[in-house]
Formats: sequence, structure tokens, C-alpha cells
Amino acid sequence: MTFWGDLRGMASARESEFKKKMKALMSEVDRLGDESVKRSLTLLNAARKEIAAQIASTEWDAYYLPKLKEAVERAMIEFGEKYGVDLRTVLADFWDLGIARANIPLETLGVETMVPSVNIKALEIAQGYSSDLIGNLSRDAIKKINEALADGILGQKTPFEVMKAIGKNLDDPSVFKSIAARAEVITRTETGRIFEMATQLRLEEAEKIIGKKIQKQWQSSGKPTGRPYHQAVDGQIRDIDEPFEVGGERLMYPGDPSGSAWNTINCG
Repeated sequence: MTFWGDLRGMASARESEFKKKMKALMSEVDRLGDESVKRSLTLLNAARKEIAAQIASTEWDAYYLPKLKEAVERAMIEFGEKYGVDLRTVLADFWDLGIARANIPLETLGVETMVPSVNIKALEIAQGYSSDLIGNLSRDAIKKINEALADGILGQKTPFEVMKAIGKNLDDPSVFKSIAARAEVITRTETGRIFEMATQLRLEEAEKIIGKKIQKQWQSSGKPTGRPYHQAVDGQIRDIDEPFEVGGERLMYPGDPSGSAWNTINCG
């Protein structure tokens, strides 16, 4: 979404090589993002199947409701733990990609080796925050599924009717569909945020070392679903240490956590 570095005056051959490298890196970002979402949904679907099997194998009576609730909690906690481990790893990968994106213009200008490594404290904070989001997601899922189970048993619905409400898959309107949607939002938002953050921090460090101004340019994703106020600032240029003006908010980069949720979630 954002093009980084003030490379005006670059020779055409160097500019062509720069664009080629940037295109390849952004393709890798898209691929890794899609794969990360796919893995999270695969984990979620496994939890759904485990819960469905428990419902099918348990006598449908209020007496057995605690047993079903324990099975739900076990399945969703396991999902959250596996999803959390995977997302922490993916965030580290996106951090590295964000650093690599900043290095492309620095390498092109011959100054990349002069810039020290970025402190990874920001990455560790982001990983901790993502773990909190996943924990909240798992707890909300447990609550909603258990409510559906209780409503079903006490309302004398069949196991089939209850499982339909919980989710026969991740696509039909159901509890699990809403959970899947939230999981995808978390994955795409947090990976995009850490990617942009790493680039921003790397170029801030670079500017201190090379002693020259580095600029950044906001580029709209061009997607039909893109926010109008993001498209409205397409092409906006700022010094690396200055925020963009986006939708009435000041954002240092797409997904900047200082912005509101409506301006940063699923940004990219």
C-alpha cells in the first residue's frame, strides 16, 4: 500500500531493477498472507470437526451438557494455542519482509550496509498483542458455541439442528463462520501492520545514519473494497518521520496502531 524511499534522480536501469525487486517482494507478501489465513482456517475447521464428532457421539440430554461444554473448551483452547504459535512465527516472517522492503531502496542507493539492525522490541510487543487477540477469539467462540448447545438441548432441538447453527462448515451462516471471519481479519491486519511497521522503523534508522531526507508515499491498494478515504490520499508524500493525513487521522504507516480500528483493520 505504501511506496518507500526517495529515489528521485535514479538512473533508469537502477530504477527498473528497484521496481523488479519490489514487485517480487510484494508478491511474496501476498503469498505468505494467503497461506497464513489458509492455515488458521484449517486449524479452525479441525476444531469444528472435533466438536461435531463429540455432539454426534454424546447422548442428547441436559445431563450431558457439561461434558459437551468441556469438549468445546478443549477443542477451542487447542485451536487458540496452535493458531497463536503459527501467527507468532508468521509475524516474524512479515517483520523480516518489512525490513527487506526498506533495504531495497537502501541497497539501490548503496547505503544498506551502513544502517544497523532495528530493535525487535516492537515485534515482540506485536506478537504479545496478537496472542491476546487470539485468546479473546477463543473465549468468545467457546461462549457462543456453548450457548448454542444449551439452547438446543433445553429447546429440544435435534443435534443436527444445533450443529447447523454452530456450523456444518466455515462458509454457511453460523457461529463458526463468524469465528472464521474474525480469524482472517486478525491474521491479515496484524501481519500487514508488522510489515509496515518494520519498514517504517528501518527507514527511520537509515535516515539518521545517511544524513539525508527519506520520503514515503501512500499508495492506495486499488482494490474495489478499498476505503474511499484511503484512496483519496493516494500519492500523498511525507518525510519518513512525518505522518500521513488519512480519514482525519495522522498515521505513520498503513495499520498504524495509533489510528482507530475503522481506519486500520484489514488495511492493505
